[in-house]
Amino acid sequence: MFSFFACGQQPGSALPPLARYDSLGTGILQVSFDEKIPLYANAGDKTPFDTLVIRQKKDGSYAFLTQVLKTRFTPYRLFEGDTYEAGSQHINMGLVHFPAELQLRVVEATKTYFRVVINEKEKLTCFIRIQSDYALYSTMVQKDLHNSMPYNGKKTTYNPNWYLYETWENLLQRACIVHVKPDTPLFESPQGKRIPFPKREDNCDDCFKVGEVRGEWAQLIDREDYNRKKKTYGWVKWHNGTTMTVTYVEFLYE
Repeated sequence: MFSFFACGQQPGSALPPLARYDSLGTGILQVSFDEKIPLYANAGDKTPFDTLVIRQKKDGSYAFLTQVLKTRFTPYRLFEGDTYEAGSQHINMGLVHFPAELQLRVVEATKTYFRVVINEKEKLTCFIRIQSDYALYSTMVQKDLHNSMPYNGKKTTYNPNWYLYETWENLLQRACIVHVKPDTPLFESPQGKRIPFPKREDNCDDCFKVGEVRGEWAQLIDREDYNRKKKTYGWVKWHNGTTMTVTYVEFLYE
């Protein structure tokens, strides 16, 4: 069930009352770092109450700066990225230079704005208006295919300013690994018969990937079964309306 509450303005604070959202939402928003991102308390406001500025620091990592939210800017996922030194060390270890990351949980998406959770601790939301000159992608694959930088004089559809809005369903299907606790009920089909969870000796701690998604149900398949020849493991409820009941890994380095 969805519930909205007004967050009262604290005395002496420039932070306006922001609506609180207690449910899971619809997906995840990522935004390019080049331009400032105005944040609005209400969809119809003419003036933002704050602006998110993302700058690369001298050491190679990134700073996410706000004038009003400050330490209350706590989105779904925030990582400043590797410094040049840390990135070099990771590469020498056979890994990669881990980039900065900003993910915002979306609770409402329209043609003109995204309503996002800007503070995951207090569940506070605000609005990000969709700029007409930004590219808008719905999957990571779409973004990678259509937003490659120009090379050798060839024209591309590259746009340095973009939004990537993935629904939870798309994100789960893209994830490399989906972790499911052994005590999670597993079913042969949505609303079907409950079946035993795979035994640990079957090496199934990290073997799951999501195949189909039907509403609150996710189909678990073998992540290494690229041709989909193996029998599926079954179906689980991937959320309870408020939180996710599974966890996922977006990228894998092996």
